[in-house]
Parts: sequence; structure tokens; C-alpha cells
Amino acid sequence: MLPLVILDLDGTIIGKSGQVEACIWDIVERAKDKGMRFSVCTGRPNLGVARRVAERLGPNNPHIFQNGAHIALSSGDSIEISGLKSSATLELINFARTKGLVLELYTPNTLYVERRTPISEAHAKMIGVQAIVKDLEEVLATEPIIRAQWVIPTEALELALSAKPSGTQHGVATASAQPGTYFVSITKEGVSKGSAVGTLCKHLKLDKDQAMGIGDSVGDIPMLEAVAHPRVMANSPQELLDVYPSTPDDVDNCGAVDAIQEALEFADTSSD
Repeated sequence: MLPLVILDLDGTIIGKSGQVEACIWDIVERAKDKGMRFSVCTGRPNLGVARRVAERLGPNNPHIFQNGAHIALSSGDSIEISGLKSSATLELINFARTKGLVLELYTPNTLYVERRTPISEAHAKMIGVQAIVKDLEEVLATEPIIRAQWVIPTEALELALSAKPSGTQHGVATASAQPGTYFVSITKEGVSKGSAVGTLCKHLKLDKDQAMGIGDSVGDIPMLEAVAHPRVMANSPQELLDVYPSTPDDVDNCGAVDAIQEALEFADTSSD
């Protein structure tokens, strides 16, 4: 048995319903009874649905939020924060105002927007978080900013990607629960799901040979490369399916169950 399974959320264990299905919880509980540990690795904040999932998966385990910029216990206690520089955040705020785009700012415990729109409200509902409307420059002046995110329709993707302040990096994702929308995450350069997996394993006193990572998108590649046992969902883009072992079923048909079962049945033959 592998002692650790690291799970992406959207497209991996959360599909069109917006929730983790009973089939996943069934095998998770069986695996936990045998001593397996689970950690979340997601772009979502440690709020709403993501926090509830993390609490059920591993209430005493560290989890990866904000695409690696925030490693925390599900209780909210932070283990590591890698925030954006004020100058970078201000540049994004000004770009959002000029171009009329929806920009979200995330602190350790809150999601802020400067105005409510149908697309931003749909996203807040999807992740189970109440977005606070506030002047984003005021937020920047008083709170640490872990991550910024564009929430945009498909036709605005190139425009959003053109805004890249010095010292930042982009991550692009979609969610089957909110079709037609792109989520462009902006984090500190060098911070990723992969760098966070290293910190997570160190905290748990494990190495990458003892971990399976399950994901579904190009944003999960750093996580997949950071573990010895990467798996991708059947609903993943072809570029991932060409490289990584995949599940036989997609997210809406409990595909992750097969990968977790494989982790349960794993037998270490390295010493043979």
C-alpha cells in the first residue's frame, strides 16, 4: 500500500455535480481504515467546499491550496504561505479596472472582488464561498495576498494571459461544474503544486516514492512530476493521457476509485 494519495479536486474527484460522490468517499474510508493518508492539492482556497473536503479526507493532514501558494491544515492553520508582491497585485488591479475583467484576490481566509458579476457569483457559488465586495487596493493595503485569479469567459483568455507582472506566473484551469469559464491563477513565480508537494511530503516524513498524485489538467503537471506514482483521469487532455497512466473512467463515473484502489494494492518490489 502507498501511504499517501494526493488528490486534485475539480475534474478529478469533483465533477458536474460540484460535489464529491459517495463512490469516492466509500473507497477513501476503506483506505483510511488501512492507514492510507489523503491530502488535497487544488487551486481552490481553504474555504467552502475545498475545506469541507479536506476536513473529511484528512482532518490532521496538511493540504495544498491556491495552486501551492498556501499549505495549511483544514482547520485553517497555515504551514506555509507564498504570497504575491504588492507591486504585482496593484498592476493586476489596474489592469482589471482598465479592461473590465473580473479579478479575485485571495487572502488566507477570504475571497475579495471589486464588483459582483454573474460569472463571479457563479464561481463563488461553485466553490461554496461568499465573495466580499471591497476596493481591492484597500485589501492590498491591509492583508497579505496569496493569489489573484481571473474568472473569465473563453473569449477573454488571451487578454487575461497578457497581464503578467514581474515575479508572477500563470496557471490556467477549467471546471466541469462551470462550463464556458476559464480560471487564470496568478501566483508568485516558482510556486506550484509541485513545490508544495515537496513541502507536504517533508511535513509527513515521506518521500515521493511513497506518494500517488491524481489529477486531470495541465495545471496538475507539477504535482504529477513531483510524485513517483502519477495518475490522470480519463477526462484529461490528450497531452496528459499520452504521458501518464490514466484511469479507465472519467470524473463523473468515479474514475479516481480505480487509482486509489491501485494505491491500496501497491506492492513495493524495489528490494526484490
